[in-house]
Amino acid sequence: MAANAVSKPRRAKGEGSLTQLPDGRWMGRYWVTKSDGSKKQQSITLKDKERVLEKMRYEKAMADRGSPILRDKHTTGEYLEHWLRHIAPNQLRPSTWELYRFDTEKYLIPQLGHIPLTRLGPQHIRMMLNGMQAGGAGFRTLQRVRNTLSAALREAVNHEYVTRNVAKLVATPKYTAPEKQVWSKEQVTTFLERGKHHKHYPMFMLMLCCGLRRGEALGLRWQDVDFDNEVIYIRQTINLLKGELVVGQPKTRASIRDIPMPRFIKTALLEHRRILSWHKDDLVFHTNRGNPVDPRSLIKSFQRLAQRMGLPPITLHEARHTAATLLAEVWPNPKEAQMILGHSSITTTLQIYTHSNLKKKADALGALARSVALPGSGLEESIVETPIDAPTNVAQVLYRTA
Repeated sequence: MAANAVSKPRRAKGEGSLTQLPDGRWMGRYWVTKSDGSKKQQSITLKDKERVLEKMRYEKAMADRGSPILRDKHTTGEYLEHWLRHIAPNQLRPSTWELYRFDTEKYLIPQLGHIPLTRLGPQHIRMMLNGMQAGGAGFRTLQRVRNTLSAALREAVNHEYVTRNVAKLVATPKYTAPEKQVWSKEQVTTFLERGKHHKHYPMFMLMLCCGLRRGEALGLRWQDVDFDNEVIYIRQTINLLKGELVVGQPKTRASIRDIPMPRFIKTALLEHRRILSWHKDDLVFHTNRGNPVDPRSLIKSFQRLAQRMGLPPITLHEARHTAATLLAEVWPNPKEAQMILGHSSITTTLQIYTHSNLKKKADALGALARSVALPGSGLEESIVETPIDAPTNVAQVLYRTA
């Protein structure tokens, strides 16, 4: 060996090999243990040598922990299965993961699974969506499936399996959600007056008058109900997932909230507690055996009760939307309504507030006309505004809703 030669330290066994290609890029080869116990050689090719070494170490460590990162000639189906098993569960709520799993297994893998991941293109996705539409799939389904694939490919880009998210290049027909049906104040009053003897009456009150989501009401515990300070704390949910009732966190950070407890709801909850044997850790609403209430039976009970009263059929989510709509009628500031309802974005609340009725629109234009009318024109006398008697605090909103 020449005196001026620099000896390169040998890489430890199992670290893999590193080679510079003719085009100047660096290719690292290494072995990983797959989740089924078999060995597989993988490779990474990048311009930056240190970046190659860094990713090799990271991906070998992930494989050693049982979460190997797929590369090279894997199909789209193999990647999607890997994404569902090792990546998505750490990023998604269980209910969202279940929806993604359904779309992936029913639509994406059967239609796109055979295509090499690196060769998946917009044309393949368009062909899949066109076939689904020809088969009768609605616009909402097409949009949801495309979004599921986009979420998976976003992670593929982040892990540098592919260079771009081709799902973003495919447009889907715009989906317009049907307008939600809500009850009027009079219809809510009818329900509350005639439904007092139903076993789930206090839960229906919480949805119609406080805007609780179904899962939030089902997950409410006695420790979350502060009778002394008249506050309800939303801290957990119960939802149906793959046929099982699962306890989880509220939908978003904004969903974790404290709601003033109106006196009539406090009275109903106290009466509900009086007839139960209870513990502070117990659920407020449960079956005779102490189990959580099944959301499916709750929906049926609510709709049967409304039908007997001759009220228009609405879903439990529309019961929550009813509370939001009635808040908009009696409380002019949407910010407080946002906090009561637990909307993560004020935009959602404003969409409800902008669905004003015709009388409110006339009043608004009347106020505008009066503000610009010239003295003596007679216009100021021809417009009659409806005064808004706004409650003085947020708690009063809930009192007046029903």
